Amino acid sequence: MMTAVALSALTAEAAPVSAAAREAQAKANEYKGAVIECDMGWAVDSMYPPLKWTLADRLVSRDPRREAENARRIMGTEGSRESDEVARRRMERNIRALRDEYVRMGQRMKQAGFKVERYVVGTPMAEYVLPHSAAAIRSVRADSRRQGRLTSAEHMSWDGGRSRLVVLPTTLWYSVPTESGRRMRVERKHFIYAVRDEVIQSTNNRNYRGTQLNKWYFIDGNTDVNVLRSYFPTLPLNIARPDTGERPLQ
Repeated sequence: MMTAVALSALTAEAAPVSAAAREAQAKANEYKGAVIECDMGWAVDSMYPPLKWTLADRLVSRDPRREAENARRIMGTEGSRESDEVARRRMERNIRALRDEYVRMGQRMKQAGFKVERYVVGTPMAEYVLPHSAAAIRSVRADSRRQGRLTSAEHMSWDGGRSRLVVLPTTLWYSVPTESGRRMRVERKHFIYAVRDEVIQSTNNRNYRGTQLNKWYFIDGNTDVNVLRSYFPTLPLNIARPDTGERPLQ
């Protein structure tokens, strides 16, 4: 008889909150100090690696001096001239640039008078066990090859696996200065995704996603579901998410 976990993995339906989801909540709360200090570097440090690579590439491609180079690489015409080591070093530079951008974002918030009073990661709202599909594996593996994460030979191997995604509600209390000189307090309700890879299979013992087994990574709730499904194709479009929004406090 098929177990409940196996059935959930096949159907990608929301499962009852498990011990794993509670662990995701606890890990997310470890970053509350960085959030309170507006240290946005944590968002890059804890980001799911494939998404981090995508955002890092996208940030650098906005540089007009790199547009032609990136266009050639994306179209595949530059691949034959870029070695695996060069690709790896390029991606490391891109990730450093992405982290620097996030850090500057936090610094600008503090300079504008943005002050976080409290940050809480709430009880997990939904949980999905997601088997990897062969089509998505080929796509992500191809990206990893271009980024220098895999050699040409490793790119040709077949991989499989399973991930878990947890929806975590968050509440942020902050204050900002107003034109009158007083501070306005605001409550912001939002959410983040916690993700971990629980089964990583490879014929040559390499992980094309660049993740650590059972390590929790985090993705901002503003990330489009279709973007998430490029990494987790069995994730349903109508995933459960909490109500979001802001309200002023007295």
